[in-house]
Parts: sequence; structure tokens; C-alpha cells
Amino acid sequence: MQVWLLLSVVLCYLAGSARPRSSLLSENGLVYGKPGHPVKIYVKLHQNSPDLFCMDSQRASTEIVDPTYLWIGPNEKTLTGNNQTSITETGKLIVKDFQEILSGLYTCTLSYKTIKAETQEETVVKKRYDFLIFAYREPDYSYQMSVRFTTKSCVGRYNDQLFRLLKKILNNLISDLSCHIIEPSYKCHVVKIPEHDLTRELFITFQVNPFAPGWRDVCNASVDCDEVTNGRILKWFVVPGHLVLTLMSLVRSAFL
Repeated sequence: MQVWLLLSVVLCYLAGSARPRSSLLSENGLVYGKPGHPVKIYVKLHQNSPDLFCMDSQRASTEIVDPTYLWIGPNEKTLTGNNQTSITETGKLIVKDFQEILSGLYTCTLSYKTIKAETQEETVVKKRYDFLIFAYREPDYSYQMSVRFTTKSCVGRYNDQLFRLLKKILNNLISDLSCHIIEPSYKCHVVKIPEHDLTRELFITFQVNPFAPGWRDVCNASVDCDEVTNGRILKWFVVPGHLVLTLMSLVRSAFL
């Protein structure tokens, strides 16, 4: 019979980040367009978008004559500065208090002139830049737990059975909080403890996330669910107190 002994439980507090996500996001929070390729940007709900430049980085480093900027939103209507969007005279767009309904394609057309020095002949040049902006939801708070068990062997199916059972037990424990377990993983290692023989140990980690199926129903009519989800995840603090005893009693009963 396979036997496991719980060695340690470590609970880590994780704080979320409101920083927008894009492969082209500069260190100062600016995003330039890319000719012929839409730029993807992910903005956390109820946060402002980064500054979107209606030009590419190469164009921004050269002189531009008589530039004009035309921004079109996801509803194919021309964007103007209002309480939801801010457009500067240099063509930068900021979308404020970003919400799911605002996700979609934002297109800007840059128009400028080139002037021949000899003849002063003017030519109008137009460049189009596309930005795909998506809202994402991430908890302000989450918790990561690391659990270590001794095991008889790193080989065989029993460790995998224990891992699946732990995930089921944990999800059941926090289901009434509308939370769930994400990113669970485990590895088996051979450990040498001073003055002891070699031992085999399971290193199990998982994260508690407040966006389990049905989380919207818990928010009810709340427009911003942050306060509601933060309260749910903070209740996780009361779980670890009896978590160890619960885990061990259920694991033992399942494998006896």
C-alpha cells in the first residue's frame, strides 16, 4: 500500500498587476502602430489603456509635415475626445475605464505631406495603423500554496492518483466561495536530509483563483466585481487553518 506523509504547507500571497499587456509596449507605457500588422493589447477591466500612437516608432523619429489623425472605434464610428476617450493633438489615444464592450479593432489613419525642396510640390501620404484591444480580468488578490508529501516511490500511478484527489478535495472545499484551483502541478524529487537516508517527496503547487464558473452570479448587479472577488479570495485565509487535517483525513480514507 502506498503511504504519504504531509511534510509542509506554504501559503503565498500574490498581488495582481494592472499593467497593460502587449509585445510592443514600451517601458514608458507607449504603444506604436505597426504597418500592415495589427498590434494586440490587453487592458485590465476598469483600467486605462496605454497611450496608443497613430504612427510607427520609425515614423515618430522623423519630421512630419501637417499631420492629421483619424481614429475609428470598434463600432466603426469616428472617435472624438470625451469622458471615455482622450485624443491628443499629436494623435495619441487613451481609452479610459476600459470595459468588455469596448474591446475590438481601433484604427487610425495618419495623413501628412511630403514637400519637394526644388518645386515645393506637396504630396499627401496616408498610413493606416490597427490596434486590437481586449479587456481581461485578473484578481487583485490570489494565493499560491505549496504542499510537500513524502512518498514511497516516484514511479507508478499512485502519486498521480493522489494529485487528482487533492485537486478534487480542494475545489470542493472552496466551491462555496466561487473560487477554484488553477495551475496545479506536481513533481517527485529525491531529497537528502542531513543525517537521514534519501527520501522521495512530492512537491505540489496550486493557485486559488476567484473566477470559478458562476462568479458573475455572485456579483449580482455590481458593475465592478473587484470588491466582491477580493472579499471572496480573502476568505481563503480561513481555509488553511483546517486544510491540513482535512486533506490528510480524506487522503487516508480514500487510499486505505
